[in-house]
Amino acid sequence: MQRIYVGERAVSPATGVPRWVVVDSGTYRLHDEAVTYLASLRARDCSPNTERVYAGRVALYLNYCLMRRVDWKTPGFLGLAGLQQWLVEAPLPSRRGEARPGPVRFRSRATANAVMTGVAEFLRFGATHGWVPASTTALLSEPKLLRFTPPGYDTGEFGQQREAQAASFRFRIAEPGY
Repeated sequence: MQRIYVGERAVSPATGVPRWVVVDSGTYRLHDEAVTYLASLRARDCSPNTERVYAGRVALYLNYCLMRRVDWKTPGFLGLAGLQQWLVEAPLPSRRGEARPGPVRFRSRATANAVMTGVAEFLRFGATHGWVPASTTALLSEPKLLRFTPPGYDTGEFGQQREAQAASFRFRIAEPGY
């Protein structure tokens, strides 16, 4: 049986509080690191919808790593770049089921950016707990020079604060006109 991770809603029998977890769909075994990350979202008072969405995004990342035989803790640059491309190139399953297949759908670049943001936060969280090496988190962002700063932004006496960290794995998306 192939292992496939899914985000599931779990209700504690003791408290009745709903939580989101990432489980193996065949055995319902929890993915410990992903569940800890989702618990940290709860502890930071994030919305239950944020927790739900991030559970799906982390499960999607773990499934990609299983499918490509990549260690989720050390995906490397090519693994993360491959995930980004796979997100927009892999067709989504039909909403109608296999009996009545509908038109082929794909994720948008904006959705791929959102998934990559969730994956990056999960990996950064893993680095703070020692699960993910610092070399992996170093791949997630790169310095970017701010040529134009917002009004009131202090760039420092010699402009030393013009540098910000920008996501390395991000599609450029044209904003529609107003």
